[in-house]
Amino acid sequence: MQTASTGECPPAENLLFGSMGDVRRASAKFFEDAGGVEPRKILDSYRRFRLSCIRTSLALLKASSLPDRVLVSARLKRLESVYRKMRRNPDNPIGISEMDDVIGFRVVCESLDDAVALGERIESRVPARTKNYIEAGHPAGLDYRAIHGIVKFRQPLGEGHVTVRFEIQVRTWYQHLWACWCESYGEQAKEGFTNRMRGDPDVVESLKRNLIGRSREIARWEEAHPGEMQTRLPSFIGLFNLAVVWVDPPDGYGFRPCPDIDTAVRNLRYLELQRSVRPLLLVGVADKPGLEELLKRTHPNFVGGRPLEPRYWMPEAC
Repeated sequence: MQTASTGECPPAENLLFGSMGDVRRASAKFFEDAGGVEPRKILDSYRRFRLSCIRTSLALLKASSLPDRVLVSARLKRLESVYRKMRRNPDNPIGISEMDDVIGFRVVCESLDDAVALGERIESRVPARTKNYIEAGHPAGLDYRAIHGIVKFRQPLGEGHVTVRFEIQVRTWYQHLWACWCESYGEQAKEGFTNRMRGDPDVVESLKRNLIGRSREIARWEEAHPGEMQTRLPSFIGLFNLAVVWVDPPDGYGFRPCPDIDTAVRNLRYLELQRSVRPLLLVGVADKPGLEELLKRTHPNFVGGRPLEPRYWMPEAC
């Protein structure tokens, strides 16, 4: 995989680490004691540093020629999620600096044809290592159909540069809703419903069968309707219609349009540090009307924590 280089990303200010070695050592201490104050401070500083790469991440995404109508969301992985990911392989835990999805982008398309075309453009125009679940299928036997990519580029850090990565997920509206529904099962789905999961084995197996069955229903429908528009997404205009949204407990949300990426990053940092809420960057959404319903449907775990019910969004049988 190629690595893009850039001088556009400004180095983050007031960092609490001087090298990636500091971050790796803090990760090891955090794994041993997730409540340790100093490791958490260093890892939070690294997360804020990673926010400064959003400008380049969006520029690389733009180079793939996104469809006119698409929804892009970006989120910064929280320390609680970092710790859970470390615990999945306790004998050889992965550190935060080795995680591909500290910054994650979801690109939701209106049709399967749009998703396939965008996936091909990302594979050919962006320095990414991709997994094409549309063509190759999913190794776990699911009919989840998407393109996942890991993009690498060089980021300024102090006097030099380091290589960082971010994740892109390209999928249709129905595949996105299915994935959100799957994630509502929490760590069971993340672990792939393996035998290591705690709980009643019969219940776990039933959940797995249900998810596989639903994924196959959606795949059959999309094969029969590849060009059909599954939903109507907001217009995507030149990466400038940015908005930061956040949860306002118990089940409300906040919304702030941003004129440029720097403003968006400042808002994300402020919400993380001062408000201790879960901010999310939306690209392609600049108007508040209709946003609440859009968020509830596309980010059910982000807004209110309410899982999706498939009967409300599954396509009619073909």
